[in-house]
Amino acid sequence: MKKISILLSALLLAFATVNAQYYQIPNPNANTNPGGLNNDDEYPVGGGLAATWTTIHNPSASPSWSPVQNVPFSFTFNGAAVTSYKVSNSGVLTFNSGTVLPAPSFTKAALPDVSIPDNSVCIWGLGGIGANDYVVTKTFGTSPNRQHWIQFSSYGYGTVASDGSNFCYWSIVLEEGTNRVHIVDNRTGGYANTKSVSAGLQFSSASAISVPTSPNLNALAGGDPTPADNTFYTFVPGTQPNYDMSVTQITTNNYLGAGNVNITGVIRNLGAQAITSLTMNYKINGGAAVSAPLTGLNIAPFATYNFTHPTPWNATIGSHSIECYATNLNGNNPDANPQDDSKTKQVSVMSELVQRKPLFEIFSSSTCGPCRPGNENYKAVVSAFPAADFVNVKYQQDFPGTGDPYCTTEAVNRRAYYAINSIPRMEIDGGWDGNASNFTAALYNAARAVPANFKLEGTYGVDNKTVNTKVKFSPLFNAVGAKLYVAVLEKRTTANVKSNGETEFFDVMKKMLPNENGTNVPNVAIGNWDSISLSWEFKGNYRLPANGTTAERINHNTEHSIEEFTDLYVIAWIQGADKQVYQAVNLTSLTPVGTEDFSQSIKNISVYPNPASDVITVDLNMKDADKIMATLVDVQGNIVESKTTNTTIGNNKISFNTSSIAAGVYHIMLFDSKNNSSVHRVVVQH
Repeated sequence: MKKISILLSALLLAFATVNAQYYQIPNPNANTNPGGLNNDDEYPVGGGLAATWTTIHNPSASPSWSPVQNVPFSFTFNGAAVTSYKVSNSGVLTFNSGTVLPAPSFTKAALPDVSIPDNSVCIWGLGGIGANDYVVTKTFGTSPNRQHWIQFSSYGYGTVASDGSNFCYWSIVLEEGTNRVHIVDNRTGGYANTKSVSAGLQFSSASAISVPTSPNLNALAGGDPTPADNTFYTFVPGTQPNYDMSVTQITTNNYLGAGNVNITGVIRNLGAQAITSLTMNYKINGGAAVSAPLTGLNIAPFATYNFTHPTPWNATIGSHSIECYATNLNGNNPDANPQDDSKTKQVSVMSELVQRKPLFEIFSSSTCGPCRPGNENYKAVVSAFPAADFVNVKYQQDFPGTGDPYCTTEAVNRRAYYAINSIPRMEIDGGWDGNASNFTAALYNAARAVPANFKLEGTYGVDNKTVNTKVKFSPLFNAVGAKLYVAVLEKRTTANVKSNGETEFFDVMKKMLPNENGTNVPNVAIGNWDSISLSWEFKGNYRLPANGTTAERINHNTEHSIEEFTDLYVIAWIQGADKQVYQAVNLTSLTPVGTEDFSQSIKNISVYPNPASDVITVDLNMKDADKIMATLVDVQGNIVESKTTNTTIGNNKISFNTSSIAAGVYHIMLFDSKNNSSVHRVVVQH
């Protein structure tokens, strides 16, 4: 009898495997979402999730089903067409929407399980019982390549509710056309692998396919609210083909210099046979394929391979699309799933490669407890780098509570520009979006490594309460729809202390010129220069608002909140219509700022001859080695020439050739690595 039972169990297992008609593609640490269609941030309903999501299930202390929902496109599950589904707050979606089974309990188990309805997708073991624990849905893409997302937003596990420190986000994704099902591990905070789920597809009480390690599958995603740390598991209808090669990433830089460019990327073997040879192809702007064989490979099933196409692309200035795909797998074998063969990437080719100064925008408030560690972490990271190599700005906000006294309407509108609904938040060049507490030196270096799209420079002067600026720019590619933003910052403020323990605040935005909407950048030929001049007079007297509410905010037409006009400085950046920052700059002051601080590192500064004819020399007697930037500026604020020198202890010289510039009055401006400055008036005579 025992032998019969064992045989029956084996037959049931074999039946389950055959009946499943799916195979699984693991995508651990994918660092993206499947297909790249969903790039929305992962925040709780009411606290930042985009309004385009629809809530279908509210928190409930007991396991319960949602109302029946419609699948928004034709979809087949386990060989049969399905048109509707419902979801439990314990992490189960079933296409058997007419089932009379109660919602599965919050206690997970291995699949298959008799408490799970037939034809279900499981992330079983979640617990939607907390205040922010919702099930939400959204459809991405266009027909016939859409994805329908069902997201468990800000959930807990089992009977443990989410709170401010412990939460998880998982999603079930139905994919049009391919009939694939993805289980996405979106975001986790606080649990640190102390909770787990049973993930997979159940077809009947005797047939299922699970993600390995289920029912003890731990989350791999971290706390990043973007797809940058996401993991997912894909269930593909049918049996695994022998040959299926997918390009998962094109790693060629987004911004390139003209000339020969290597086309690089990552391919993944999704087939059952190891790949020993293939033909790698790329197309530029949909043109003719450039093909070359790659031999001597050994790409195991589900393994990846980093490729470099043997034939470089002769890149020309402008915006281009690169498409990559593989053919002729192990000879002439065709790819069984051509829908995921290729990857396309947009790149910009510039006339020359120019060093980027990244823009770090931080949204903060003196009433926001988590903002303090975020600001402290940011300061600790950037303090290791020269202040002249990056640009930063703090926008004080009107919440939580009544908000920061130095909140301005321009700062609130800048927050709306990025659709930010929670703080602390930080934007890097209009792209990376996260908490300043998660900012790292690696993120800093990655931002610096991206070439700039514009040359950008400029000057400013503070005359009593009037700030005058002149910004010069030169595009390095065909820029359309770009805007120039200029902001007046106060280096250090102390009067806006509130409840979060901060007693001083740095780089606080006080006014944007002319306002937060910026100025349209005129069309300028690549390599040519143009300029925009802006000014603002701070009117009336100083007032310290009680808080950041609308009624209390400074009216720039009649008053100001500048603590020290000598502490003002100006930054500028150019930003595209897609919010990408092309280049940023700390404008050069036409008046000395902190000149006395130079005495800490410099014994003596001499500028000679003065008047000068052909050459003028700056002699620096240094106490300590430092990075010194010297800039020659005319009386209109135009930068004639700028040089950066790594000085050593003792005498150092920086020279400017003045033989070809017009006679007149100029200024030589010196900056050290801490942004202390010294200005020297010189005369050029011929």
